[in-house]
Order: sequence, then C-alpha cells, then structure tokens
Amino acid sequence: MRILITGVAGFLGNNLARAYLKKGWEVFGVDDLSVGIGKWLPKGIEFYCFDICDKLQRAMINCDLIIHLASRKIPRNGDSQKTLIENTIGISNICKYAINIDAKLIFLSTSDVYGKNTNWNENSDLIIGLPDVMRWSYAISKMWGEQLLYSTPEDFNFNIVRLFGSYGPYHALSWTAGPQSVFISQALKKEPMSIHGDGKQKRCYQYMDDAIDGIIRLAESDCRREVFNIGNPNESISVDELSRMIWKMINPGTLRPAINIPHSAYKYEEIPERIPDISKARRLLGFEPKISLEEGLRRTIEWQKNVI
Repeated sequence: MRILITGVAGFLGNNLARAYLKKGWEVFGVDDLSVGIGKWLPKGIEFYCFDICDKLQRAMINCDLIIHLASRKIPRNGDSQKTLIENTIGISNICKYAINIDAKLIFLSTSDVYGKNTNWNENSDLIIGLPDVMRWSYAISKMWGEQLLYSTPEDFNFNIVRLFGSYGPYHALSWTAGPQSVFISQALKKEPMSIHGDGKQKRCYQYMDDAIDGIIRLAESDCRREVFNIGNPNESISVDELSRMIWKMINPGTLRPAINIPHSAYKYEEIPERIPDISKARRLLGFEPKISLEEGLRRTIEWQKNVI
C-alpha cells in the first residue's frame, strides 16, 4: 500500500509517516520546508521538496491514500492573505490530484471552524466572527476546503478530520505548535512563561499517539464523505494552568515566573473554551484517547529537552 502525506515535515506529518512506515506502507511525502524541519524526517520515506500550490504534477504518485496536512496556521502577526490563498489553492490542487489517481483523501481541517459556537458537535453550525478579525482566515480557508470536497462527484472517497489541539515529539518549537511547546522551552531555560491575554482561555490537549490513532482509524474505515472530531475531551485546562503544570514538572519546588502579552496589534477574538465532542468517532471508529495530559507532557518534555 502507498500513501502520500502533504506537509510531511510538520508535526503530524512526521508522526504519521513513522506510523505508516511501521505498518509496512510505502510512504511518500511533500513539504516546502517553510515551517517543517527536514532533518527530523524518518528514514524510509520518499521525500519531495516543493510547494503544493505550485505544480503538484511533479509528484504524480499512484497511491492508495492521500492525507492532506499542509497548510498555513492562524496568522498571529499578519499574513492573513497568505493563509487564505495558500490553503485554498492547496486543497484545490490536492482534490484534483486525488480524483485523477482515484485515491482516498483524508483532509485535516481544524476545530477552529466552530468559531464562536459553544457546541462542538459535527452537526453544529459554524459561527465565524467579523471579517476584519484576521484570526478567522485560517478557519475560513478550512471551511472552504470542506465545502469544496462536498462539491465533488458522489463517487469521490474522502473524509474530513477536525483536529483539536495536539502535541508531542516533533512539534515545532514555537507558537506554531501551540502554547505547550513554548512553555516547555521556557521552563527548561527557566525563563518567564509568556501568557497571551489573561490566560483563562481553556483548551483540551491531545497527545500525538492518540491523534495519529484517530486519523489512521478513519483512513482504514469504510466511512465515506464524513466529518469527524478527533481530540481528547477529558482534561480541559486553562492556558495559565497549563503553564503552571509544565513549570512544576520541570522545576519542582520553585515559583513560576510569567509575563502577560497582548495577542497582537490587530484584532484577535479569543475563544474562552473549546472541548471536542468525540461521540461520533467513538461510535463509528472505536476511537478513545488513552494518554493523560500529565503523561503526554512528560514524554514531550523528555523529547524537547534532548532537542534543545
């Protein structure tokens, strides 16, 4: 069996490549290395370095499965236009490519598409804020991708994953990976923790092994043209509490120093809390997150300590 992973040098791509190599698959990967780290890629994959918004035909690989991860994230310091344009062109190219070679497609969307809704079920409305709030460009680009897929012919086999916050080995050592990555680095260096806003915003964090398990379960299922939340609803924690937890794990018996940082110069609508509803994934995929936040952080701290 052959798989193509876009954004393979990113956090999820790297871990998915390792998982499929262990399963004995031929693994092909595409990444422009603008964010991903090439030296972390596992041996055994056939790697193509280019932008999927360019000429995807350069990697016309006959494969059974495509997992589309490559995308720009929430723009924290501008570049909203780049997020919108690159993400929509990327999924458009991948969609055409998958149809041309008759491959199954898994599209990695995001929990951010729920916007300001406080009901995180796959059948819930998607409530996005005002157009002059740049953070929504990421969510809108993913919504556009979801809508594009549902506009394809009925015989095109795809599924959509709305992924909730994930972390673990091979995540970026920056805000791109989420606050846990930055907090671990700061705690290891005994630097003040950077808390955006008041730190009261709550999230549920999912360890990499659980995220990969959910994605693979969906890829191997008989589900077609469905949307699934993949996340860990078991431990909702505020950003401030997360920073204290990480500091205590790394520097026990000492007080956590912190500085509060405004989100940015442009408007930013913070979401107070987001908890994944995974009842559909439990029912149809048998998915159940297994790694606790403390255990996942312990494993991630050990990896990040070695990298730093």
